[in-house]
Amino acid sequence: MLLKKRKVSSKQLILEMIERRLPKSHPKSTYYQEMLNRTRAGYAGEQRVDQEWQEIYLEQAHYLLHDVQLKAEGGAIHQIDTLYMSRNFVLIVEIKNIVGRVEYMEDNHQFIRITSDGRVDGFRNPFDQVKRHARFLRQIFQKVSYHIPIVYMIVSANPNMIMTPSLSAQPIIHVSGLAERMEQLFKQYQQVCLSEKDLRELSAHILKMHKSIQWTLDIKVDELKKGALCSHCHFDYVLRYTHGKWRCSNCQSIDNQSMLIALHDFRLMMSNNITNAQFRNFFDIDSEKAVYYLLKKLKFETIGENKNRKYVIPANLLE
Repeated sequence: MLLKKRKVSSKQLILEMIERRLPKSHPKSTYYQEMLNRTRAGYAGEQRVDQEWQEIYLEQAHYLLHDVQLKAEGGAIHQIDTLYMSRNFVLIVEIKNIVGRVEYMEDNHQFIRITSDGRVDGFRNPFDQVKRHARFLRQIFQKVSYHIPIVYMIVSANPNMIMTPSLSAQPIIHVSGLAERMEQLFKQYQQVCLSEKDLRELSAHILKMHKSIQWTLDIKVDELKKGALCSHCHFDYVLRYTHGKWRCSNCQSIDNQSMLIALHDFRLMMSNNITNAQFRNFFDIDSEKAVYYLLKKLKFETIGENKNRKYVIPANLLE
């Protein structure tokens, strides 16, 4: 049973907002674009593995939780790509979307990738990551008096990742081998450790502990473009609100959807609520009355009255 779906991370949403609003001439434009490309590739890899789970027949009672984010008492964060919880064992899955030849130097805990052009890149050791998560989960289970084996593995979402012999003894597979590996695990862990009730309660306990980690915007807001931006012009030009329509100052096309994208961006940039005055400033509109009717048509939840009224921008505005 799928207990928690995977969603686009706050990091990706903010980076996509920066892509729209940071001028291409900005000295950090390339830096943010490369970060966004890596983040999108990672999410695409996670979705590829999620799809594989859907195609595997799992007759045993189980719960799947994707993108579980847990916080330890000391403040340390544990981001688990996928958690598979069954009555026999709990499986931690770390997903990698790496292209190239991968080698593992076990003595040094070093994970490296060699690209086709000979470039060598170092990566955070995923085996240490999953072992760390396993130790933390073991503590959680002990506190609530549940005892069940915790296993882990790395799943490569990209068929162009070439695993060298240095990885042969490690718990790492390509996504195509996930179904077979699950069969092997159930043969290895045949003892039932939890009742269906205990499994349900333990899974619900983990889900309750999950707290989405919000990625912090690390650029000054005044470096970003304000207003509704024209998607037809690659967000390079501002749309003006005239006669009830949003018109591009460059191509003259009308794009009323752009206001919703801009409000979504405002939520990421500044706040999840907006006043009439803030709306006028952000969208460069003079008329308080026009903005009042625009906001009224959106039917947002409101806080306060009259001049102090704030309109709550929903997180799912673009869904």
